[in-house]
Amino acid sequence: MQVHVYDTHVHTSAGQYLHFDVLVDDSNVGQVKQFAQDYLTSLGVTADKITQSRCNFCHSEIANPEVALAIENNGHSILVL
Repeated sequence: MQVHVYDTHVHTSAGQYLHFDVLVDDSNVGQVKQFAQDYLTSLGVTADKITQSRCNFCHSEIANPEVALAIENNGHSILVL
């Protein structure tokens, strides 16, 4: 499975900074921002600003089995940096 990696930077309303990647396949590229927001909500974090950019180098990599399974089951995988 080919994955697209979106480098995600978040500044929270509490003044924190978070950095993680959202990994998706071709069919879920349009939902990347929502997946990031859902992840932040699961942490109880309110984002003040979310910045995402596609990592062009990483997108050509083949997903490992754990990431591929998460994408198949959830539409995405989060990689905390």
